[in-house]
Amino acid sequence: MPAYAIASHYLNGSPIRQTYLETAIRWLASRDGKQIEDYMAAHQHDTNCNELWLYFQYVINWVEATFPSYRKEMKGLEWGIFFNKFAMDNHDPKKLEERVGELMEDEYVTKKSGIYEYLLDGDERHLSIRAFTTKMAREAYERQKGICRVCGKHFEIEEMHADHITPWSKGGPTDANNCQMLCANCNRRKGNI
Repeated sequence: MPAYAIASHYLNGSPIRQTYLETAIRWLASRDGKQIEDYMAAHQHDTNCNELWLYFQYVINWVEATFPSYRKEMKGLEWGIFFNKFAMDNHDPKKLEERVGELMEDEYVTKKSGIYEYLLDGDERHLSIRAFTTKMAREAYERQKGICRVCGKHFEIEEMHADHITPWSKGGPTDANNCQMLCANCNRRKGNI
C-alpha cells in the first residue's frame, strides 16, 4: 500500500476500501474542472495509472515541502484541491510555519484545520474567527463615544457588544474596520433578524 505509506497522515479513510484512490481521482479530475465519473470515462482503457500515481505523489510532496511540520489538523484536508490552486505560488515554508504556530495558539481561531487554507488564500472565514479582541471593541467604543449605532443611546462599554458591520457570515472580517458597538438589546435583536 504505497499510497498509505506516504499519505496516511493527510487522508481520511482506508486504502483497502479505495478511499485513497477515490480521493486522488477526485483531486486530479477537479484540476480540469471535471468529476470522478469524467476522469474514469476518459481513462477507462488506460493500461496503467502512472499519471494518477505521479500526481498523488506531487501533492503529498508539495504538502510536506510547504508545511514541513506535521500537525493532526492537517489530516483530511483537501490537499489536492489546494495543490491545484496554489502549488505554483511562491511559498516560504519557514514563514508559513511561524504563522501556523501563531494561529494555533490564537484562542480566537476556532477552526484550527482552517489555518492551512487561510494561509494559502487569505480568506479569514476558514478560521471561524468571530470574536473581536478587547482592544478592537475598546477602539470602536471610543470612536462611537459610547453611542449604540442602532438605538442612538449612550451605554457603558460593559453594556455593549462588539458586532460585525458587514456580517461575518457574508465575508465580513473580524478586524477593527468592521467593528461596531451595539447595546446588548440591539445586538440581540439584530441576531434574531
